[in-house]
Amino acid sequence: MIILFLVGAITGSFLNVVIYRLPRKESLAAPGSHCPRCKEPVKWYDNIPIVSYMVLQGQCRNCGQPITPRYPTVETLTGALWVVAGIQFGMDWPLLPALLLISVLIAIFYIDLDHYIIPNVIVLPAAVIGLAANVAISPGDWWVYVVAGLGAGIFFLAVALLYPGGSGMGFGDVKLACMLGFFLGGAILPGLFLSFAIGAFSGIFLLLTGQKGRKSRIPFGPFMAIGSIIALFYGDRLLELWLGLAQ
Repeated sequence: MIILFLVGAITGSFLNVVIYRLPRKESLAAPGSHCPRCKEPVKWYDNIPIVSYMVLQGQCRNCGQPITPRYPTVETLTGALWVVAGIQFGMDWPLLPALLLISVLIAIFYIDLDHYIIPNVIVLPAAVIGLAANVAISPGDWWVYVVAGLGAGIFFLAVALLYPGGSGMGFGDVKLACMLGFFLGGAILPGLFLSFAIGAFSGIFLLLTGQKGRKSRIPFGPFMAIGSIIALFYGDRLLELWLGLAQ
């Protein structure tokens, strides 16, 4: 699990690059890591996930300007969730799509939060890989993942078309819902329920505290990311519980 955390933290370091550069249409490969303020390249020993931030006390070695705490947060979060996935799925094939989904959702969470976009370049390839992986791992249940993905996408598309602007749903959310269904299968149902519940409570909280107004934009992607990660770990149990209560 230690190795899983370390690799996850390194992946989180790359996700920080994706989160910052992809919406700005910058190359993910060049130039190398550098301070966004003084533009000086970051030495390798100042680019060690989590550790370098602590050693530098959250400041750039060259210009002394503060480094956003988001960097170690994303690295720690990715590593921690990878460990949880390892505990939940064990060192078996289902772990691989779980790790991919976690990484994709962390990137989408922050990009949508900052820029109100869910990039196709992330969602579409992930959807194809997620569906292919789950069909390969559970070929007998291939239809479950197909129906879950298409069903979630059609539902979000209907909401976006019936309530344009008023629902807060965009076509990025439609494609994200489809991708999530391909990854989660039947667990997409509790995942979407949790997404709407978390979104509703968060919206009420932001309104009551004055952080948002009635006409303020609130991206839904982050709520879908949170709900889906919970569903990834506990969705099947929640689905069984709900079906049991319905009987």
